[in-house]
Amino acid sequence: MMMAFFRPRTAPAPPANGLATMVDLRPRGDSYVRIGRSDYPINCWSPAGFTLAPYTGSLISRQKARVSMLVRDIHDPDGPLTIDGEVIVDVAENGILSARWTGLPKYKLATMTDYYEGKRSLQSNSRLRTCAARR
Repeated sequence: MMMAFFRPRTAPAPPANGLATMVDLRPRGDSYVRIGRSDYPINCWSPAGFTLAPYTGSLISRQKARVSMLVRDIHDPDGPLTIDGEVIVDVAENGILSARWTGLPKYKLATMTDYYEGKRSLQSNSRLRTCAARR
């Protein structure tokens, strides 16, 4: 009878794609996300999403928004990356906004992933640090 109260533990499901396992990168330069008419500096980014700090806007958790992200690193031979799309806000509190991309066309996702992989390889060769995991 006691066994009815305990369920066996199951192994967590593997991520549906590689985006869930990517590490966020910290940009080195003038990188921002434009929401409405305001620009907010990027703290961390990956093809899955981004974190902004400081954030003083009016978005709330689970809200959708149209944004434009510009990643421009100092002395970057690849040039800037600009992505326009829709995000879902995960966290918007204490001056931090964390959001994930939703519904990006495949060509934009491929462009962002290629750019990310290039930055990731440069980062592994230098002493740059990655961001802590988004909560």
